Amino acid sequence: MYLLGYDIGSSTIKAALVHAETHKVVGLDQYPDQEMDLISRQRGWAEQQPEVWWQNFCLATRRLLERSGVSPKEIRGIGIGYQMHGLVLIDREQQVLRPSIIWCDSRAVAIGQQAFRELGEEYCLEEMLNSPGNFTASKLKWVMDNEPGVYEKADKFLLPGDFIAMKLTGEAVTTISGLTEGILWNFKERKANEALLGYYGLPENLVPGLVPTFSIQGQVTKQAAERTGLAPGTPVSYRAGDQPNNALSLNVLNPGEVAATSGTSGVVYGIVNQLISDKRSRVNSFAHVNYEENFDRIGVLLCLNGAGIEYSWVKRQVARHGHTYADMERMASTVPVGSDGLCLLPFGNGAERMLDNRNVNAHIFNLDFNRHTRAHIYRASLEGVAFSFVYGMNILKELGLNVDVIRVGNDNMFQSKVFSTTIATLLDSRIEMVETTGAVGAARASGVATGLYSSLEEALARVHPSTVYEPRFNLGLCQQAYSYWQSRLQLAMEEHSGARKEPGLADLERTEEMKREARKYNKELAVSKLQLDAANEFLVEIRSALRDIGGNNGQAGISKIVQKISAHLNGRHAWDDFEEHFDILHDDFFKKLNAAYPGLSRQELKMCAYLKMKLSTKEIARRMNLSVRGAETCRYRLRKKLNVGRGENFGVFLEKLRLI
Repeated sequence: MYLLGYDIGSSTIKAALVHAETHKVVGLDQYPDQEMDLISRQRGWAEQQPEVWWQNFCLATRRLLERSGVSPKEIRGIGIGYQMHGLVLIDREQQVLRPSIIWCDSRAVAIGQQAFRELGEEYCLEEMLNSPGNFTASKLKWVMDNEPGVYEKADKFLLPGDFIAMKLTGEAVTTISGLTEGILWNFKERKANEALLGYYGLPENLVPGLVPTFSIQGQVTKQAAERTGLAPGTPVSYRAGDQPNNALSLNVLNPGEVAATSGTSGVVYGIVNQLISDKRSRVNSFAHVNYEENFDRIGVLLCLNGAGIEYSWVKRQVARHGHTYADMERMASTVPVGSDGLCLLPFGNGAERMLDNRNVNAHIFNLDFNRHTRAHIYRASLEGVAFSFVYGMNILKELGLNVDVIRVGNDNMFQSKVFSTTIATLLDSRIEMVETTGAVGAARASGVATGLYSSLEEALARVHPSTVYEPRFNLGLCQQAYSYWQSRLQLAMEEHSGARKEPGLADLERTEEMKREARKYNKELAVSKLQLDAANEFLVEIRSALRDIGGNNGQAGISKIVQKISAHLNGRHAWDDFEEHFDILHDDFFKKLNAAYPGLSRQELKMCAYLKMKLSTKEIARRMNLSVRGAETCRYRLRKKLNVGRGENFGVFLEKLRLI
């Protein structure tokens, strides 16, 4: 008898077959061999096609069965681990309505932060343990606000693992653990969070039905069997998000135990037996896989969007063709601790929760063309991600978690001795590597509900460390390199927020210089717009004159010229160019304004731009082809729409407004 498990990631679909009696892994496979593509239509967006997941799932399954020689009829259970926080929308026919907004997409940050403020921070942290933040519920609200046509067709929202299970069984359901990762679970009342649903205006019938994490959640349909090669009727008996599932795979189930992984993203996941939250929402708490037994197993999760994706980017863009990660590790090990001063920040994959939802992007510091080689870049990349783990684990220590012993799998960045030993040295921790994967863990977990194992403990009884990393590097050198890395991170964060603490004379001089440059560019932009307005006014006069000629003489050629000039005046390209250049000069002002206040008209956006440029009402009226009274009325309506307080200067409001 065999058990089948999956890890549905954003990079690839991994599958594993485990012999139920011997606990041995008899087959591992994945598809595709290269990382799946992300769709990024705008900065900070990340989407994938769920049907591509399903296609790759079917191919991975068929290849695993073929290579292992296991008969599908001998498989007694299917377990699914999956990428967390994604949003899949389906209609009544279970057809996908749009690409999935996946875990690293940051478009809903502003929506979640506004909900956090308006619902009340205390309520959110006590009842949900988290800010609604950039999680599934807020992404669903974004679709409702920005894609009403799609939203109106939606019958249910699903998480990525729910979607794959639905394709296998035809059942559109989810779990309590799944609702907690979407921030849709009330931990105090132990039910779906009606307050958040009500605040967002989301009907409860969008929420799928609930099934226990360990249960017969459905059976493989005849249609799914034909696609995958599985036997009809095979039970799907376990599902969980990738991080709770990864912890389960490593036999991390009880309070005081900690798991970590560094795939595309990096995660540290510690177990506690009480409700715990972080006032700054740098970490998040979710129901662990065994939460439902006594409602007292909480997983505290620290997420790093910029982790393995940074190192894979370096492999693709820097490494020589044909070089493997093993080759890169060998070269990195020849470089001293600290990479001879080369420093990398790995935060180039969306907003980072542990950095207060800042999107500071990736940075390279101190690159010396005469001294640094590929090997230095490899080591600095490994150290940059390792330092971000240390930074995050120190946050967990502040919250009372113990990170003296950390369990990790053997299929991610922790395979690197440089990476793991750097973390162990700085934290004075012991890192235990277990020869398992999320797919193997999901397979073993699927045997509990089917009765092949009497308990989860029996299913994981043979999970033991195979490799141990301990502090080995020079602590002083590691601390020196880490301190410099922290200083660069602090600088990036301050530049992102636009305010440095206690600036020195050089900083103040640079700030004033930047202000002067901004004023200069503002003037140049205003002059350009004046010239554009003057040109348009000239065309208006020409059009009027030509109409008179055309009316008197009836010349068809002149009428065509009039039509062309009218088309030019009515076109959007002039304003589009203005928006583009204004965004460059003012840190994506229009993009951020549209995100914070969706639905503003072009006239209202123009008004905001001219107010930010500190133009007078008379100047604004002339540029918008309005009377002075009309400009005042437009500004008054805009003030009401943006909730600008009575007596508050509008220009100052826009200047100080923190657009997320």
